[in-house]
Amino acid sequence: MTSDILPVGDRLDRIRALLSGLSGPHGNGEMHVWANLGDAARMPREVFDLIEGLGVLERWYPNVPVDVPESSAELADRLAEVDVDGAVHRLIGIASTTLAYRSRGRYDRAKAAEVFGSLVRLLGHGSRWWSNTDGAGSWNPVTRHVFDTMVIGVGNGIVVTIIVFDED
Repeated sequence: MTSDILPVGDRLDRIRALLSGLSGPHGNGEMHVWANLGDAARMPREVFDLIEGLGVLERWYPNVPVDVPESSAELADRLAEVDVDGAVHRLIGIASTTLAYRSRGRYDRAKAAEVFGSLVRLLGHGSRWWSNTDGAGSWNPVTRHVFDTMVIGVGNGIVVTIIVFDED
C-alpha cells in the first residue's frame, strides 16, 4: 500500500513513529519535532503556537533586543517555500551535524537520508515545504537562540515541523 492511499490517521502514526528519535538535546541546544493534522493555510498559526509554547520567543534579558517573530504572520514572512530536495538537504544537515560547532548530530548522513526520504514518501505527492534558511548560510531567525533552523512539510492533511536551535 503506498502512502498516498493510506488513511491520514495511519500516515500520521507512521510519521510520528519515524520521527520519534529526533527530539531532545542537540549540541548546545535542542531539536523538536511535531507531526499534526493540518494544512498549508493553517500552518503559520500552528507552527507559531508550537514554538511559542517552547518558550524560545521570550527574551532572556528584557533590555536586550532579540529578533524573533511576534506573530504567525511575521513567522510566515520569515519562511521561504523550498522544493523537496532543498528541504531534505536541510533536514539531513540538521540531523547529522549540530549547528554551532558542526559536531556529529543525532544520525549519520545515511540514516538521516533514509529517515527523511521516508518522511517525503509518507507526506505524499504534492507536499509543500518551507524553511527559514536558504541552506547556504543565510537565515531569518525564528527563536532567540544564536542559531536556529526550521523545516516544515505539509502534505495530504499533515503538518510536520522540525526545529533545531543551538548556542556557541
